[in-house]
Amino acid sequence: MLIIYSIIIVLTLTGVSFLILNNYKNTRIKNEEIRLFQTGNIVADTYKSNMEDIIFARFMVKSYGKQANARILVIDNNRKVIMDNYNSYMGKKLDNDEIKASLKGKSKSGLYEIEDKEVLQLSVPITMNTGLETKVIGVVLVSASMDSVNSDMENLKNNILKISTFGLIISLLLITIAANNMTKPLKTLTHGVEKISAGHLGYQVEGKYNGEIGLLIDSFNHMSYKLNSIEKNRKNLINNISHELKTPLTSIKTLIESLSFGDNDIEIYKEYLQDIYEESNRMEELVNYIMASIKLEDITLELKEENIGEILEETVKFITPYAEKNNVQLKIMEMEDIIVKCDKNKLKEVLLNILDNSIKYGDENKEIKEVKIFLVKEKHKGTIIVEDNGLGIPEESLNNIFDRDFRVLDGSFPSYKNIEGYGLGLSIVKNIIDKHKWSILVESELGLGSKFIINIPI
Repeated sequence: MLIIYSIIIVLTLTGVSFLILNNYKNTRIKNEEIRLFQTGNIVADTYKSNMEDIIFARFMVKSYGKQANARILVIDNNRKVIMDNYNSYMGKKLDNDEIKASLKGKSKSGLYEIEDKEVLQLSVPITMNTGLETKVIGVVLVSASMDSVNSDMENLKNNILKISTFGLIISLLLITIAANNMTKPLKTLTHGVEKISAGHLGYQVEGKYNGEIGLLIDSFNHMSYKLNSIEKNRKNLINNISHELKTPLTSIKTLIESLSFGDNDIEIYKEYLQDIYEESNRMEELVNYIMASIKLEDITLELKEENIGEILEETVKFITPYAEKNNVQLKIMEMEDIIVKCDKNKLKEVLLNILDNSIKYGDENKEIKEVKIFLVKEKHKGTIIVEDNGLGIPEESLNNIFDRDFRVLDGSFPSYKNIEGYGLGLSIVKNIIDKHKWSILVESELGLGSKFIINIPI
C-alpha cells in the first residue's frame, strides 16, 4: 500500500513540476520576445532618423545592444549587413526565415540551438513611407542568448526538486502514520478472529476506535458475545437434557428391574407399568421441547385475513378447563373485531404460551387468581393485553425473558427470589411476533403480576 501511495505522489509531483517549469519557460521567452521586439523597433526608428549620420546610428546600435544584452544587426534590402554591434558580420550577406519575413513587411521570431546554446532570434522590418506607399528599406535582426533563462530554469528545477523531495518525505511519513492507525485496529481485529477460530468464544477486542473501523469492531464484539451466549446455552441445554433424561431413564430401569425379580401380582405390574408410562410421558415432553428449540428459527407463516377477536375467543375457550383446574379465573374484559393478515395457528400458539404461563405461575398465596384479557382497537393499531396477578418477574430478568433458554415444563419457582423467566415458550412467542412484524413488551413486578402487551399495526 505504501509503495502504491509513493508512486501516486511521485507521479503527481512530477506532473505538477513539469507544468510549472514549462509555463515558467514559455512566460520568460514571451517576455524576452517583447523586450527584444521593443529594442528592434527602437533601432529601426533610430536608423531611419539618422540614415544621413551613419556614425551616430552605429553608435546608437552598439548602445542599444549593450543595454539589451543582445546582438543587433541592421541589414539593407539586399540582405547585406550594414551595422553590427559586434562588427563581425559587417558587409556579409545573410539569409534566414526572419530576414525573409521582415523584407516582406512582417516581424518574426524563432528559437534556435546554436553550438549547444539556445538563442532567441527575431527581426523587425525597417519601413519608409514615400507618400504613395510604404517601402521596406531594411531589417533589424536581434538575437539574444537564453543562458539566463535556462540558468533560472535550472535553479527553479532544483528548488522544485528539493520541495518535492521534502513534500514526498512528509507525505510518506503522514501516510505511514495514517496506515498504521488504520492497520493497527485491523490487526487487533484479525487477532480477535483468530481467537474466535481457536475456540475462545466471547473474546472482546479492547480499546475505543472511531469511524467505520470502530463500528466493525463493535459488531465483532457483539457477535463474539452472542456466540459465547449461544455456546453457554448449548452447554446448559445439553447438561439439562442429560440430567432430565437421566431421571426418567433411571426410574424406568429401576421399575423394570423390580418387575424382573420375584413373583408379583397383577396389581403390582399394573402400578409399575403406569409409573413407566408416566416417566415415558416426561421423556416425550422433554423431547418435544428439544424439537421446538431446534425448529425455533425455522418458523414460517401462512398469512390470511383473520379476525383477531375470534382467534382470541377460541384460544380462551380452549384453555379454560386448564385454568379452572388450577383455580385461575379467565376474564375477557374487552373484545373488539380486528381484521388483519396473520397466521391463525401461530397466533394461537402465541396466545396459548402466554396464557399457559399466566395460569401456571399464579400466586398460590392469593385468594383470587385471575387473568384478564383485553383486545383494544385504536386508530392505527390493535392491542392484545394479557394481565395476571401471579408471581411476577424480577426486574433484572425482564430484559432476558424472551431469550432462548431451555426450561423443563414441570419446573416451578422454589421461591420468589429465584425466578429466572418463563423458558422456551416465550422465545417461540417472540419469534412468531417478530415474523409478523408486530411488537411485544412486558410489564411486571415481583409479587404483583405481569402484563404482556402485543401491538398489531392495522
